Amino acid sequence: MAGKKFIGQNIAHSPGLLREFYQWMRGGEQVLVRPAADLPLVLISYPKGDGIGADHFRESLEETWLTLAEPFRQRYRPILQSAPPLIVVLLRRQNICSCLGHHHPPGTESRLTRRLRDLSGVRTGELDLAYEAIRQWEPLPLSHLALPPEADTEEFNSFQWQLALLSVFLHEVHHLVSPQESEQTVRGKSQKFYTDVLAHFVAESYGVEYGLRSLAGD
Repeated sequence: MAGKKFIGQNIAHSPGLLREFYQWMRGGEQVLVRPAADLPLVLISYPKGDGIGADHFRESLEETWLTLAEPFRQRYRPILQSAPPLIVVLLRRQNICSCLGHHHPPGTESRLTRRLRDLSGVRTGELDLAYEAIRQWEPLPLSHLALPPEADTEEFNSFQWQLALLSVFLHEVHHLVSPQESEQTVRGKSQKFYTDVLAHFVAESYGVEYGLRSLAGD
């Protein structure tokens, strides 16, 4: 889920260059999100005319985050307190490398982020999220939620997607703030956040205990 975006790998990632050229030709749009005080400002940048992912991500920051019980939000408080005041999120459907997202270490940010930092003087971080890949994400492979039939609703699917967007966003912010932390440590924290919040939502909404069951044949 969390990879680094390095310079000097043009040959290995030439399909990515073609994708970037296509996105440049297509144009982009930006929306500034002012979420709860414990989250940084977020500038979402996405391909022109492709706002569905931006709408869901914006809702996850402005609304879903505020619905989470305080103990869940406290888990990321120290990390968020050290995060840049402004974070640029480059939103796309998929990543060529199939990763859900990347944090962009200093020196690898896009021109948009560099210009924002220069003009505002505000410490600015950057990451990217692949919203369609995140929607299809299975954080615990070979298993699925043991839910009652009534849980198969648009409400649950929407919440699950927005929670996944939040989890990957927090995962990459964690990498930005603590680049010395191992991927195993960062991923363990974000996956536990996701499963614990989902368990709480299931219990509150459907009155059943969250569980996992193996897929048939496993």
